[in-house]
Amino acid sequence: MHVTQEAEPIRKIRPMAAVFSRLSGSFAPFSFLVMLSAALWLRSPNFATADNLKLIAVQAAVVAILACGQTAVIISGNIDLSVGSVMAFSGVTAAVAMTEHGVGIPGGVAIALACGIGMGALTGFITAVGRIPSFIVTLGMMGIIHGLGGIVSNSVNIGNLPDGFDVFGFGELFGSKTTDGIPYAVILVVLAALGVHVAMSKTAWGRALYAMGGNREAARLSGIKLGWSTISVFALSGLLAGVAALVNVSRASVASKDAGIGYELDAVAATVVGGTSLFGGQGGVGGTIIGAVLIYTLRNGCSLMGLGPDPQRTIIGAVVILAVLYDRYGPGKSRIA
Repeated sequence: MHVTQEAEPIRKIRPMAAVFSRLSGSFAPFSFLVMLSAALWLRSPNFATADNLKLIAVQAAVVAILACGQTAVIISGNIDLSVGSVMAFSGVTAAVAMTEHGVGIPGGVAIALACGIGMGALTGFITAVGRIPSFIVTLGMMGIIHGLGGIVSNSVNIGNLPDGFDVFGFGELFGSKTTDGIPYAVILVVLAALGVHVAMSKTAWGRALYAMGGNREAARLSGIKLGWSTISVFALSGLLAGVAALVNVSRASVASKDAGIGYELDAVAATVVGGTSLFGGQGGVGGTIIGAVLIYTLRNGCSLMGLGPDPQRTIIGAVVILAVLYDRYGPGKSRIA
């Protein structure tokens, strides 16, 4: 009886600790986002205008979509450094198909998504079958896919896109000439985030990815098909890179083989800043969206204060390092060897 009475409070404490552990990953970046927004609002009144806030949301859309796929990859214990190149390749391939072969907007969309899935699945296949660290594979694929994008586009920007293609980057649901609507780019972010969240939290596939990231050998011994899980999660990342390509090309009005340079690092930054552990097995897409918005709020604030690209990169790099340090040594982790 004495043992049972002592064990009862412990059982009550453990669920509370689990809840705190889940919330703390997203709470830190969200708190920082709120404080940063308040500081920028006090420093620059133009920050809090509806137009500027909408601009931040739309500018963050491409990275947020990429980061949703990156979140699943990192949770599985891998990393995808090729998403920027996959996005650019998907964009130029779709643009060439629409401008030179007349496939139309629906055909261009299908081609962009198919290119993303195909390149992602290929990357996952090489990683799984070759048993090569994903860091090395995706670093190599980043160069290969970037080169293929140059071959497809003849190393020139592809313009003269079909009328109506700009809807992905500039269109708004319920919007009119006199009223603001909801940008379709933001809607795509919400759909991507909800899809990844449901897949990761409500399916056996998602639970397998968490298990892989937590302990790969234990996951294998429990019957999880590591090869299939690796291929599928990279295919998901590629699919979302294809979606991001639609928004990116639409906003730029041209498709370029260089359009994805730097985006892979922004996607990783948004994921890590949002509370997903770079060591795998922990995290969620909700924090990733906060991370993406935080990064672009920082950039917007730097622009409002007259700071150029170099200070922006410096600040964002410092934030990423601080996020990783928090992940490694934050609350409940300081005693880990």
